[in-house]
Amino acid sequence: MSNWASRFEEILAKVRKPSRYLGREINTVFRPFEEVRLRVCLVFPDLYEVGMSHIGLLILYLILSQREDIFVDRAYAPARDLEELLRKEKIPYLSLTARRPLKDFDLIGMSFPYELCATNLVNILELSGIPLLARERRENDPIILGGGSVVSNPEPVADFYDALIIGEGEEAILEVVDVMTSAREARASRKEILNALSEIPGIYVPSFFKPVYEKGRFKALEPLKPDYEKIKRRVVPDLDVVPYDWRPIVPWMEIAHDRLALEISRGCTRGCRFCQASSFYRPVRERSPKRLLEMAEEGLAATGWDEISFLSLSAGDYTCLTELIVGFNRRFLPEKIAISLPSLRVGSLNETIISEIRKVRKTGFTLAPEAGTERLRRVINKDIREEDLFDTALKAFEAGWRHLKLYFMIGLPTETEKDLEGIVRLSKRLTRIKGRIGPQVNVSVSTFVPKPHTAFQWERQITLAETREKLTWLKKALSGRKLKFKWHKPEQSFLEGVFSRGDRRLSALILEAYRRGARLDSWSDEFNFDVWLSAAESLGLDLEDFLRPRALDEPLPWDHLDLGVTKEFLLAEREHSLAQEISPDCRYKKCLKCGVCDFKVIKNVLAKDCEFPPVEPPKIEEEGRFTYRLIYQKRGFLRFLSQIELMNQFHRAVRRAKLPVAFSEGFHPLPRISFAKALPVGVESLGEIAAIELLKQLEPDEIKFRLNQELPEEIKVLDVSFSSPKEALEVPDEVLYEIILPEPVPQEKIDAFMAKRSVTLRVRRGKKIKELELRPFVLNLKTQGNRLLLILFEPREGGVRAQEVVAALLEVSPEELEVKRIVKKQIL
Repeated sequence: MSNWASRFEEILAKVRKPSRYLGREINTVFRPFEEVRLRVCLVFPDLYEVGMSHIGLLILYLILSQREDIFVDRAYAPARDLEELLRKEKIPYLSLTARRPLKDFDLIGMSFPYELCATNLVNILELSGIPLLARERRENDPIILGGGSVVSNPEPVADFYDALIIGEGEEAILEVVDVMTSAREARASRKEILNALSEIPGIYVPSFFKPVYEKGRFKALEPLKPDYEKIKRRVVPDLDVVPYDWRPIVPWMEIAHDRLALEISRGCTRGCRFCQASSFYRPVRERSPKRLLEMAEEGLAATGWDEISFLSLSAGDYTCLTELIVGFNRRFLPEKIAISLPSLRVGSLNETIISEIRKVRKTGFTLAPEAGTERLRRVINKDIREEDLFDTALKAFEAGWRHLKLYFMIGLPTETEKDLEGIVRLSKRLTRIKGRIGPQVNVSVSTFVPKPHTAFQWERQITLAETREKLTWLKKALSGRKLKFKWHKPEQSFLEGVFSRGDRRLSALILEAYRRGARLDSWSDEFNFDVWLSAAESLGLDLEDFLRPRALDEPLPWDHLDLGVTKEFLLAEREHSLAQEISPDCRYKKCLKCGVCDFKVIKNVLAKDCEFPPVEPPKIEEEGRFTYRLIYQKRGFLRFLSQIELMNQFHRAVRRAKLPVAFSEGFHPLPRISFAKALPVGVESLGEIAAIELLKQLEPDEIKFRLNQELPEEIKVLDVSFSSPKEALEVPDEVLYEIILPEPVPQEKIDAFMAKRSVTLRVRRGKKIKELELRPFVLNLKTQGNRLLLILFEPREGGVRAQEVVAALLEVSPEELEVKRIVKKQIL
């Protein structure tokens, strides 16, 4: 372990969620750092639980990890507590698995997934010791490469990037690493590397363009390199053109989308006029049911997840959706694998799909009408009739769903009071279905943000005052039984709008807001709007000016990027919008001549054969119920897992090991594994107790072997034995702990502590502060240099923790306690 790595591990005990920063998860690929031709670190500029749910970064990681000549690692944005410790201890930001400073890498692929993570990007660069601005980087600094759908207008962050992939990255990233590898081995200069990258189709090098302003407004972006005026978006014509194993990394902690994600299709031609993704990901490309089954088999076997999510901009439009869901349930239902469809279109569901989804568990039901009236839905090209919406809701309600989520936008072009009233009327009507009490309706509202490369890119965004007025009215109108109202913070939408259509002047705003403390701005509890306002004022920037309408012939900061969708098409769609005319979906109607398809390589690709491959579902023959007692250890860096995180590792390992485990009943069936006692975060143990219930009788040694094959090395099963359910979790209530401290504790202090009849300490239990009486639980306490040996009485309910005893001994709070190691040595 490097010095940086050991120092980093020491500070993990002081952060709130250390499992964010552990690395070395199941399915990570590790190669010797010094023995490869190129070192790449993929960075997601938000917290781990968000970044680990991002399929784009996962795909690039899996592609690059196939290359034997490349070392690939990951990093995510630090929370504030870790950032403060890194600065205090003067530790550079390290990659997740190798624990190497980011500045040691050749290429850093830092995505720009949404506008409000700009300061996170800057924070990661500064913590890594990498110059923030591309023009200030030295020859040995890494190349900073960007990507993601928000780079359809990268200008607000362009000064921080050396290069960006415009479009889809599966093929482009391989071309980038080939250029980088050759350039590094030829000892090419930074300028030569950037020039070589600019020759790759879809690669945008911002330093080869110069912004021009006139009277405080953007005028043009002048190309500085001949024949480099337009950057055309990269499109992957076939989703399976770049082969890679579908073995996703399994996180230690619970993440935002904690399930196996399968991208069933990419692109959407529904043509919602507010939707940037519709322009960025055209045309539609669907995977075949056969390939999806292969990915599911491989992914579930490699991860142990108990849920599959079918990802798409509009999963309900997948040609073979009914056959896919029926086939998946036939194959995976015996293993209690649930299916979720996160993006559904009204009218795309039928009774077969609804009944199949609910067979394992009902994973959520969300509909997005976007607007409250059919008139406004025609304006935005959302062809949804109100009766179709109620018909879909009725089917879901009759199938057992009792919660329904609805998404709307306010501030859409041409919106009137009647449209707001329509949101309320529609939502309230859904709480009563066929004259009887219906589902709980959760209404979520966000502010419309005009996005680049859409038909609404020239429109205004409503002011903060208008947004607050509309939200205040909706809050009052949407109160009542069976209704819950949530809204996106208007100040965050305001700033998103500024960055959505901003230009390079905003890089100075990002730096100034960052220096004033802005971080993690997409998190409402971290967002501080006043910081941004004061930063803008200090720079003389009028933020509201970025939200104004644009003239149709006005130069736009993203005009040099060609996503394929032509400006002529967008202008025509704008006219259709004003006329309240629906544009049909080109999958089923005539081509609308948007400009994306060449009808040779780039075109809509729909699944042709909907017949699901014949599969034999696993036969699980129940011989009875057999209980086994497990003794396992939790060591090393995985001491930072919480008890719930540890339980999840066992649940997934049991599935990967294909043990015939029994499942619990109820809403969310789980493997029947029980744990005797929760081990505090940061405490190691040489012998913990758990029990597992199987449907078939297996030899204990076989269970031990199969589990240890799938568990990480730091969580090792030491012994398995037959047991009765009653005795499986029995443990003695006296425990020996070894506590290693930075310095020895004087014997007199130990003697004085043990002589006391009462010792109290204020501790935090969840959100509450309690005063605990510790002394009755301390049976023995000895010192051996900087080691303490503590025998603690641990009843089945209540009790105290070893670190709390040490904190009381040293007369500090548990938060202030400095401990090198706590090891649960023996159960006496």
